[in-house]
Amino acid sequence: MESLAKKLTNYIYEKEIITKELIEIYQYGFQCFLELSTSTICSIIIALFLGMLPECLFFFLLFIPMRSYGGGLHMKTYFACFIGSCFVLISSLLAVKYLTIPIPISFALYLLAAILILVIGPVDHPNREVDAQENRTFIKRTYLTILISFLLALVFIFIQNTKYLFLQAIVFVFISATSLVGRMIYKQT
Repeated sequence: MESLAKKLTNYIYEKEIITKELIEIYQYGFQCFLELSTSTICSIIIALFLGMLPECLFFFLLFIPMRSYGGGLHMKTYFACFIGSCFVLISSLLAVKYLTIPIPISFALYLLAAILILVIGPVDHPNREVDAQENRTFIKRTYLTILISFLLALVFIFIQNTKYLFLQAIVFVFISATSLVGRMIYKQT
């Protein structure tokens, strides 16, 4: 992706659309756009192939804010992150498609994972340090996401929706696992 981003940036630089001072900014923007687009398109293809687009969208409704604000383990390359993300998505969707877990077990898994996330707290990556103000903001947003997810869990219990409650539990188990591993690797206190 980095190579393609460089080519795109060089192309618009040679066409005199941007100045030399903006090359790094555009290259970073192109790279982010390409990586996000590739991941999104691949996720949609996976969801359509499995016949689980609504479940995929729900997965990301929880997964994206929790990973964004809670941090955790990050792969060293985009390719490793891409493969890991595809694995997490596919395994989550397949588990929900082929397993039926009783509501009390799914809710217990969800609660344990959510509590673990709260105990671990946001996990900063060494390459992107967070100041105290940002950390407080991330904590508040993590709490808000967990509160919303808890209310959703109660709705799923009330309407006896085992599939979405189990999917919610899976998302939180993955998030808590990556937070725990990230905390151990980055050795934060």
